[in-house]
Amino acid sequence: MKKADKVSDHIPVLLSDFSSLLPEVSGVWIDGTFGYGGYSRGLLNSGATKVIAIDMDPDVLSRAKDFEKKWPKKFKILAGNFCYMNELVANLGLKSVSGVILDVGISSMQVDYPSRGFSFKHDGPLDMRMSKKGASAKDLINKAKESLISEILLKYGEERYAKVIAKRIVEVRKEYPIDSTHKLASLIEQVLGTNQQHKIHPATRSFQAIRMAINNELPNLIRGLASATELLEMGGLLAVITFHSLEDRIVKRFFNLRTKSSNTLDEIKRIGGNSEPIFKKVNKRPVIPNLQEISKNPRARSAKLRIVRKMKNEFIDLEPSSLGLPNISASLREFQCE
Repeated sequence: MKKADKVSDHIPVLLSDFSSLLPEVSGVWIDGTFGYGGYSRGLLNSGATKVIAIDMDPDVLSRAKDFEKKWPKKFKILAGNFCYMNELVANLGLKSVSGVILDVGISSMQVDYPSRGFSFKHDGPLDMRMSKKGASAKDLINKAKESLISEILLKYGEERYAKVIAKRIVEVRKEYPIDSTHKLASLIEQVLGTNQQHKIHPATRSFQAIRMAINNELPNLIRGLASATELLEMGGLLAVITFHSLEDRIVKRFFNLRTKSSNTLDEIKRIGGNSEPIFKKVNKRPVIPNLQEISKNPRARSAKLRIVRKMKNEFIDLEPSSLGLPNISASLREFQCE
C-alpha cells in the first residue's frame, strides 16, 4: 500500500442543500463536529450571531484558531465530544441555543492522514482514535477475545463473515502483532478474497465496525441527540448528517418518536412514543446528494440530511435499543478510547 501524508481538498457534504432549506439562520449555533469547519463557515456567512464549534480531535484545534482570528467575537472552539455539549456550553454561561448541526462519523482529515490509522487505502499504524487518547484499534485487534471481535464486526459492520475474519485475526496475531492498517486489510482480503461481486473493498465493513466500536460512536450519537434536544430553545433547529445505516436508523427513530406526523399507532406500540409533537420536520424526507455532488465528492454518496424544529420543551427517556443501538458485550469498554 502506498504511503501518503497529503490531505485531499475538503468538500462539506450537503452544505448547499442545508443552505437551501435554511437560507438564513440567526442566533447562536453549535457545530458539534467541526472537522474542517465547512459548516461553521456556512453558518457564519448565513447570519448566525455566533457559532460554538466542538471537536474531540486535537489536530482540529489549530485549524479552528484561524476561525477565531477571523471571527473573534462570533466563533469559539471547544475541545470535547458533542455528546457533552450541555456541559461544554454551560461553561460559557449559555442555557439555550438556536440551532445544532451534527455531521457524524469520520472526517476526511482523519481518513486522508495515514498516520491516524483509519484507512485501509494507505499503510499506517492501526490506531483509529478520534481523540488520540486511550485504547486504540491495535489494542482491540491484538488483545480482545475472538467472540468480541466477531460480535463487533457483525453488529457494527454488518459483516456476514464476521466469525471467519475474527478467527483468522486470532490465528495471525499468535504469529506476529497486527499493528498496521496494511496488515489488517491484507488479512481480511485473504479471508474474503478480492474477486467478490461487490463495489466496496473487502475490509470496508470491518474497518468501519472497529472504528465505531473503539470510539463509542453510536451511544455517543444518542447522547448527543438528547443533549441537543434539551439545549435547543423553542423554535430551535437540529440538523444531522449521517453516512451509515446504523447512524441513520438512530436519527430517524429519534426524530420520528418525537414528531407527531410520523408517530403511527404501530410505531408507538412497538417502541414507545409521544402523541404530542416535540419536533416538526423541516424536510419530510431525508435529503441525499445529487449526482453532481457525488461526482465531485464520492464520499458523499451515502449521506443523508435530516432537519427538525423544536416545538415543545419536553424530553422522553428511551431505551437505546429502541433506537436501533446494537447490544454489544460490556467487555468492549476496555478497548474504547477516551
